[in-house]
This record gives sequence, C-alpha cells and structure tokens, in this order.
Amino acid sequence: MHRFRSIVLLVMALSAAPASADDALESAIAEVERLAVTAHWRESNAGIEALHPRRGAMSDHQRHRIDYVASRNRALAGDHLGALEDLGRLLQQAVEPDLHVRAYTTAISVAANVEDWPLAFRWLGQALERMPEASAPAASRVHGVASYLLVLAGESNIARFHATRALAMAEAEGAIRETCLALSEMGLVEDHAGNYREAERWRRRQIDACGKAGDPVFTAIGHYGVGKMLNRQGRHAEALVQTRRALEVHGKSGYLSGTWGARMVVAESLIASGGDLDEAGHLLAGALDYYREEGIHFAIAEAEEHMARLAEARDDLPEAVRYYQLAMASQAAAERDVRERRVAYLQLEFDTRVKEQQIALLEAEAEVAALQASATRRRQWLLAAGMGGLLATALLLTGLLRRSFLERKRYRWQSEHDSLTGLYNYQQLRKLGEQAFQQARTRAAAFTAIVADIDRFKDVNDRHGHAAGDEALRSLGGWITGVVGDAGIAGRSGGDEFSILLEADAAAAEVLLQRLRDRVEPITVFGQTVHFSISAGTCQSNGDIDSLEELIHEADQALYRAKQQGRDRVVHASGEPRAASRGASLVVVGSGIDFGRHASERCLSEIREAEVVFCLVDPFALAMIRGIHPDAIDLGVHYATGKDRRETYRGMDAAIMQALHAGHRVCAVFYGHPGVFADVPHAVVRKAREAGIPARMEPGVSSEACLYADLGIDPGRWGVQSMEATQFLVHDRRPDPAGLLLLWQVALSGDLACTRFHAEREGLQSLVDKLLHCYPPDHQVILYEAARLPIETFRAERVALRDLPEARYQEYTTLVVPPLHREGGVAEDAARAAFA
Repeated sequence: MHRFRSIVLLVMALSAAPASADDALESAIAEVERLAVTAHWRESNAGIEALHPRRGAMSDHQRHRIDYVASRNRALAGDHLGALEDLGRLLQQAVEPDLHVRAYTTAISVAANVEDWPLAFRWLGQALERMPEASAPAASRVHGVASYLLVLAGESNIARFHATRALAMAEAEGAIRETCLALSEMGLVEDHAGNYREAERWRRRQIDACGKAGDPVFTAIGHYGVGKMLNRQGRHAEALVQTRRALEVHGKSGYLSGTWGARMVVAESLIASGGDLDEAGHLLAGALDYYREEGIHFAIAEAEEHMARLAEARDDLPEAVRYYQLAMASQAAAERDVRERRVAYLQLEFDTRVKEQQIALLEAEAEVAALQASATRRRQWLLAAGMGGLLATALLLTGLLRRSFLERKRYRWQSEHDSLTGLYNYQQLRKLGEQAFQQARTRAAAFTAIVADIDRFKDVNDRHGHAAGDEALRSLGGWITGVVGDAGIAGRSGGDEFSILLEADAAAAEVLLQRLRDRVEPITVFGQTVHFSISAGTCQSNGDIDSLEELIHEADQALYRAKQQGRDRVVHASGEPRAASRGASLVVVGSGIDFGRHASERCLSEIREAEVVFCLVDPFALAMIRGIHPDAIDLGVHYATGKDRRETYRGMDAAIMQALHAGHRVCAVFYGHPGVFADVPHAVVRKAREAGIPARMEPGVSSEACLYADLGIDPGRWGVQSMEATQFLVHDRRPDPAGLLLLWQVALSGDLACTRFHAEREGLQSLVDKLLHCYPPDHQVILYEAARLPIETFRAERVALRDLPEARYQEYTTLVVPPLHREGGVAEDAARAAFA
C-alpha cells in the first residue's frame, strides 16, 4: 500500500498546474530521496521510473540527485558492480559539493563490499580532497566512511579519530541522520578493537538516533551490532532477541547483506545457548551459500567455524573437523584480503605524504600482528578439533619460517634503499660502488661518477610545500631508474642530491644525462604545477684518482661549478685542474659538546669549504655534519673492543695524513674543544707542520666550559686543578684541598693498557683511597656529564667520596671535588658556590 500511495503522490505532483510545475517536480524528487533513505528502495525506484518523462525538464543538480538515488538503490538490491559503474560516471561529472561527497561515501562503501580496495582507498583520497568544499554534515559522512575503511585496514586508532570527528561534527550541526551513521562507525571501531561493552553502548545509541532519523536499515544494523556484542559477552538469549529484530527489518527492506549477516548471528546465538540446532543449521547453510557466491572470505570463514561448532553440538566430530579445516583455508584467504586492504591504505598514505617515513614500519607491525593473531587462532582451532598437535606444530613452524624469511628479505631491501625514491641509499651506493670501481680498475676499464641535484630545490619546498618537494624527488628517482636501468648504480646521496656510477667513459655518461634531462617535465601536486630543472657534474677515472670517494668528490665539485655557471647544465671535471692542486692544508675544529648550539660559524664554514672532512664526534653531530658535507669520514670506526686506544689514535693520524699527502684541503672535526684532552688533533697538526703543510687549530666549546656554566662555578675565584684521572692516580700529584679539583674520564681510572671504555671498581677504589689522604670520607663530590642535545639536561649527581665505586659512570663522566670547608675562609665560599 505504501508503494502505491507514493506513486499516486508522484503522479499528482507531476500533473500540477504549470505555475507550480517546478515546485511539484522538486517535491517529487524529494519524495524519491525520502523513500530511499527510509529503506523503501523499491518504491523509490518506482518513483524514478515515474519521473523519467520529466527528465528533460530537470536541472543538472536534480538529474544528479536522481542518478545518485538510483545507483544507491541498485547497490541495496545487491547489484554492486552495476552500482559502482553508475557511481563512477556520476563522480566524473560537475556535481554540487554536498552531493559529490555523498556519492563518494556511497561509492567507497560499495567498492569495499566487492573488495576492490585500491578503488575504495583512491576514492577516499579524492573525497578527503573535496571535503573542505562540502557542508559539515557531508564532511561528517566522509569522516565516517574513512573510519569504516581504516577499521578494515587494521588502523583502529586512526579509525577511532575519524569516527569521533564524524560524530562531533554531526552532533554540532544537529544532523540526525549523520549522527546515526557516525554512531554506527563508533560501534564498528570498538567491535574491531575488542571493546565489546563499549561497542554495545555505541550500538544502543545508534538504535535511538537512527530511529529518530527514520532509517530502519541502520536501526536494524544497530540491533544486529548489539546482538553480536552480547554474544561476545556470553549473553546469548538477549543477543537472540536483538538479532531477530534486525532480521525482521532487513527482510522487509530487502537488504540482502544485512539479512544474511543477521541470520548468521541468530545461528550463533542458537548454538551457544543450546537452542533449535536445526534452525541454526538451516540459517548457516543459506548464509554459507550466499557468502561463497559473493566471495566474502572472512564471512565464509566465520560461517564455517559456526558450522563446525554446530557439528560438535551434534557430536558429529568428523564433520566438525572438516568444517574447521575449511574455516582455516577461508581464514587464509581472508588474511590475504586484509593484506590487500592494508596495501591499498598504505598506498593512499604514501600518495598523500601523511606518513611517508613510517609506511614500512606500519606495514611490518600490521603483518606481525596479523601473524600472531593467525597463529593463535589456528592453535585454538587445532586444539578444539583434536587434530594431531605434532603435525599442526610442524605445519605452523613451516609457515612461520617462510614468513620470517620473506620478512628478512623485505627488511634487507628497506635497509639498502631510500624509502622515498626506491633508489639505493647512501651506504649501499658506496658499498656497491667500491666493488664496481675496483673491478673497473682491475680491468683498466673506464669508470665515471655523476652527481646531480634539483636546481633551487629549497624554492620548490618554500613555494609549493614539502609535498611538492617530495614528489619532485620521487619523480626524479623514477626517471633515473628508467634511464640507468642495469647499466649502472644509482642512489640518493642525501637531500636532493643523487649519484650515478657507470662503468663507461664521460661521453657515455653525457648521453645518459641527456636522456635523463629530456625526461624531466613539470609535475602536478594538489592542483599546483611545479617546474624544475637539474644540474649535474661528472668525472671519469684516470691515473690520478685512487679511490671512489675521490672520484665522487671531483664530480661533486663539477656540480658546484654547474651551479655557479647558471644551473640547468652538465659540467665535466675531466680536463680541468683538480682542486687539490691548490695545495694541501689542515684545519682542526671543535664541534662543541652540543653541535647544534656550540658549533661556530667558522667551524661550519671550514666544513663546507674542505675537500675531505674527518669526524670524531657523537652520532647526532655526525649526522648534522653529513648534512653539510655528505662525504664526511667517521674516525670512530678505528675504535674496537680490547684495542689499545694509542693504536687507535695512530690509525686516525695515518688516515688524516694520507689525505694531506694526497694534496687535499682537510678539515678534522673533534668533539668539544679539539685541543683539550685530545691526542690526535695535536699529533696531526704537529706532523702536518713537520711535512711543510699549513695546519692550524680553531677553538671549540669544551666540557669544562659547560661545567662552569652548569654548576655556576667561577674558576678565577679560588683556582682550579684539572687533570685526567689516571694521570692523577699514577703520578705523584697531590691536590690542594682549598681549591677546586676536576678529574676527567674518571670511569677509566687505572686503565694503563688503554683498552677499556667502562668503569671498574678496583680502579675507582684506588682513586678514592688516594683522595682520602686529603679529603674526609663523607666529603660531598659531584659526578658531572654535559648535555649533548638541546632536549637533554646535564647530570650533576652528588655523592659522598667513599661511595664513588658504587656510582654510575659513562666514559666521559667528570669528577668535581669542591674545596674543603674552612670556617671563615675563601674555601667555604667556594664549597657553597659549587653546590649552589
């Protein structure tokens, strides 16, 4: 009767007087939309058919509304592929923003139903871009469908954010239907997170809100969700009541997907509560047929697991084992679907640069979590079915080993490649390049290095945003991959700089670079067109070049000249005077304790201008220095456990002197002040001057300077005795207890072999014994460590002298011994100042 009443209303509206024809047409379209929202999709389709003769009189917006309702009705009727085709055509047209966003949300849901995850996530990305143009209720729907997809991709936390955002926007606008939909997404998020009581609470709110909105389908989905959560809590009788309500509404509306989902939960409740097993078997058999036809593997696995439990309830153990085995196979297919959703989600994240550097880690975490869940579930099934434990364990271990092998293979790839461009990273480029360079030298073959970067890359970032800069780097990396192929080794050296190594002469390198420059074209990011060019420098090996590092350095210098000559060009290093011919020189600079704050402009300038840079600094400073000079050499590699530090220092000397004898301008960067408690800086300056090479040392901020500032001590007030702890211990040095005593590297006290880097109780006790000759056992001393990063705080731990052997030490811990307290004297003021 309702269908005929709706059709009569439509006919009456369309036959109205001409003066009200437009209003009548609009009223008829609104009635078609209302019927669709209230789940009377058959009546809605009848209304669309009645409106067909008037289609020519409709505006574009009215036709788009009718097309959207028809597509949505088609999806509700179960024709998902046809609905996708219709929605795809609608999305390509110039549609009003709110309707466009609604079409996107429906299209995404339908694409998810047919498990076309790349399409669903691509449309989600487009919907998020269009969202700012839409109203708050429409934007709420985008957040809702984003939550739905992210739940399926295993991103519960991000899904909860979108669902919460959708609910807040809908409630703020008083949008009843959007509130209904957002509550549904909140229930789904908590369901997948395993928070069943919380999910039940959201589903009950959904029933109230969707009832007020006049949406029977989502009201029924709320009852279905409550029933499912009650089952998870063991309240099967209550669950049966809720789910039968959902089944009744879905059956009347003809919503097949909801009907079969409700039937399966009814069956689950009947089995768990010992109800009508025949009815449960009938419901599950129908659901299994439907889901197999639709190819929904997760639902198939769930239905087969319920069939196994039904067989157990009937004491048919062989049948139960058979269904458990089927469920395991279906679960494996479902896990593949989850991975496909995960890959589609990560692709969306990658394209929008939301989590560019975290994609590999997120994917690994998701796969490990899926593996753990899968292993747990399989063990439970095998135990419940009574299958052979030994055989099952062997099969499971085989799967785990295979997955572990694949994981190691993937992690190895990630460790060798740049995550943004897919090219080799700096370390792998040098590793492979060294092998190729040595092989070319053995065969006396030509070998050429190319160093290229994007012209005015900072302007690209500043003008168009970092997303444009990332896309420029990614595009250039792809063009380099296509041009180089297997003919050479290509990698990203850092920032916007790329290196290419070829076993070929400079002419072949020029041909390759020309092909690369021909490929460079403008890119489009978020509707902006970005133009850029590249410059490159090349150098072919010859008898004067002994190492790959030197070859790349010459190519880098040629790139520098290309920049000076106007950019967008290639400059060859061959045939030009080498930079080293200007004469070798050495400058030793200090990085300070905290490089980011203490490095002077002179220090930074020397690093930039040097041909070869050596570093003995902490990892944070080394990373920052390599940002200025990517070829910086870490002297820390000379250290080794059990190795005599004096031997280590001579190895550092030899490396620096080798670069000087090769004619290079060398800058050596040392931690703190390069001339304080430092053997190598003084040694190389002396050796360089003896060899007639200009050498000088620039000061830096030392740990002692930080100590005075952090502890509030003025060394000029009472005098300072400063020496290395082992030197103080071994030699006959008696301190003046009226003055301040600083003992450096106290952890290494007594290390005459110069081989350890940790504290030993015996050496510390010997140090305490010597100090007890001048200070009482309870004299308060300070263990000081300077802060190496702006986010750190310095350490100033006060302990009694007698307790030093039990304290905690780093290699660089300094012992501060304040002056003894003397009544009315200067020492009293000094002691107070030291502890202020």
